[in-house]
Amino acid sequence: MYFGIGFLLAALIALAVIPLVHNRAVRLTVRRLEAALPQSMLEVQADKDQLRAEFAMSTRRLEIKVEQLKNRIASQLVELGKKDAAINRFKIERNGREEAKAEGDVIPVLPWPIAERVKLPKDGAEARPVAKRATRLRRRRAKSRGGASRRR
Repeated sequence: MYFGIGFLLAALIALAVIPLVHNRAVRLTVRRLEAALPQSMLEVQADKDQLRAEFAMSTRRLEIKVEQLKNRIASQLVELGKKDAAINRFKIERNGREEAKAEGDVIPVLPWPIAERVKLPKDGAEARPVAKRATRLRRRRAKSRGGASRRR
């Protein structure tokens, strides 16, 4: 009998508590759904505008990177053209020396390293340092020949 009364009392308490728990669960679920769904067309439009703005920003970042890469490529091509021109000058000089050597002419030997010849002035006077050094070299050779012939 005590068992039956206890069971009946527990069932009455459960009947009183279950609607409270159920109402709370329904209320929380409704809040979560309302928060997830936009309430008006303005919110929908605002979300679309935000997505457009994010896309535009990412597109602009990519455009800036493309411009930077184009500028870097252009500067590298300019540098490559300068080096190619220097290589062509050296090839022409070498071919001239080979022709002079084949004809039996005296070929002046330039005593400075090639790295100095690559760094040419920007004003277009690239032949001046070569001519000055070649002249100095000829004078030194003439002095050494003249001094050697005097000593004999």
